[in-house]
Amino acid sequence: MMKKGALFKTVRVLVVLLVSAAVAFLLVQLRPRAEKQERVSNGRLVETVTTRSQSLPMFVEAYGTVAPREALKLVARVRGEVVALHPNFIEGGFVRSGEVLVAIDPQDYELAVRRTKVGIRQAEADLDRLEQDVLNLDASLELARADMKLALAEVKRLKKLAGKDMTSQSVLDKADRQYLTSRERLQALENQMALIGPNRVRLQSQLEMARVAWEQAKLDLERCRIEAPYEAWVTQKTVEIGQHLSVGQPVGSIYRAGAFDIEVKIPVGDLAWFPDGAGSGEGLKAEVRFSETEPPRIWIGKVARIKAALDQTTRTLPVVVQVDEATGADPMANAAGRMKPGMFVTVRIQGRQVDHVHRLPRHLVRDDDTVYLAVDDRLEIRPVAVLRRFKTEVLINEGLADGDRVITTPISNAVSGMKIRIK
Repeated sequence: MMKKGALFKTVRVLVVLLVSAAVAFLLVQLRPRAEKQERVSNGRLVETVTTRSQSLPMFVEAYGTVAPREALKLVARVRGEVVALHPNFIEGGFVRSGEVLVAIDPQDYELAVRRTKVGIRQAEADLDRLEQDVLNLDASLELARADMKLALAEVKRLKKLAGKDMTSQSVLDKADRQYLTSRERLQALENQMALIGPNRVRLQSQLEMARVAWEQAKLDLERCRIEAPYEAWVTQKTVEIGQHLSVGQPVGSIYRAGAFDIEVKIPVGDLAWFPDGAGSGEGLKAEVRFSETEPPRIWIGKVARIKAALDQTTRTLPVVVQVDEATGADPMANAAGRMKPGMFVTVRIQGRQVDHVHRLPRHLVRDDDTVYLAVDDRLEIRPVAVLRRFKTEVLINEGLADGDRVITTPISNAVSGMKIRIK
């Protein structure tokens, strides 16, 4: 009985296993078959920007430091004591043209003017006396010539009588002596007349010297007043009231208000962007920007000149830009906003205009001067001609046409003709 029960269990296990295997086989055979599909690529998704040609002015950008166009170091031209100072003659003060900045004691120089005027009158009186002497000599010469003629006629008459033994020799000798005396007197007067010319020159020279001394005295008197030659800002004052000045001693310094020069250095090649016929660059418009304030300050200037020699260190060409500001009725009202010497500024010089150029961000142009274009659904690698490169953009004048779509999406391992999709 035991053997029959064990055999039954074994058969039952075998049946269960066979049934399970059959069911599993049927499930495998009856499962749905997967259809094989080929992989299809629609292309890489990219973004593009459409190009449009423009006409753009070519700007040349450089940097420089503002300097006054005219700066003066004021010095004393006469010696003396300082008796007055202009109230605005202080560092940072503004003075108008013709205003007296420093006054030196004028008393000594006023006396010198009076003394030289007296010298002029004395010289004029000497000349007048000489002219009167000339008139007197002319009258004396007429009398002397008449007297000599009479004496000569008397000698001739007595000689005729002596030939007829009608007069004595002593009378004739006496007439000869009178004639010689008259002749000697005439000669003396003529000698005096001959000296009139040199005396006149001497006295005229004395008069001229007296006038020169008078002019010098007046000039020294004027130099007692040190005036501002133009509207100016005071940068330094080195004198005080009561101080005694010597000739040539500095008293301060000023610079012309509203007139500034900025020297910038540009590469020689950038001269090509100046208009044809403007090789000197004179008159080209320039924008001057001071960026250390908020908002930045901007002035409009012009190119004054291009220097003749290159900078030995940077091998660039110095260009001088002029800026002129109006001072106005109250220059102190805009003291904070005006241009000042020492400012470090950016200068943009407007050059000639270039037509039919395309402007692109610099990162879209590859190192080999090519750009990626979207043509239909394909990528095209197109070479271009770069006209100018800037920090953030590039100007292209050949290789692009209006309506071209430049790919802006970064693509690695790009190949011309690869399939793309435009976002």
